Amino acid sequence: MNKPIFIEKGVIPFSETFHPEFDGFIGEVKDGVIISQIRSKEPGKGNFSKLLKELKAKYNWVRIPTPSNTMRYIATKKGFVSKEEYFPEPFDEWGEMLVWTKAVELK
Repeated sequence: MNKPIFIEKGVIPFSETFHPEFDGFIGEVKDGVIISQIRSKEPGKGNFSKLLKELKAKYNWVRIPTPSNTMRYIATKKGFVSKEEYFPEPFDEWGEMLVWTKAVELK
């Protein structure tokens, strides 16, 4: 498998103990997470939706670089928006990303 796209705080590979239903990586970056090169081992079982729900509860933001069409459809239904952002090294280019950010509560 290829190396994950972003490595800053730490990379969590999907494994037998962490969401074994996927291949790929999750990279923690400050108060958020970037899903990198994710692939469901059993498409159509709702695993990606469950993962997004879990990540949205734990992190302030979630980013999905270059999502597949299925991931784009599911994430958009879950409140993600499409946005162009700069990809840091080793890519150094602009690319499309799906982004979800927690709403700031007004007091």
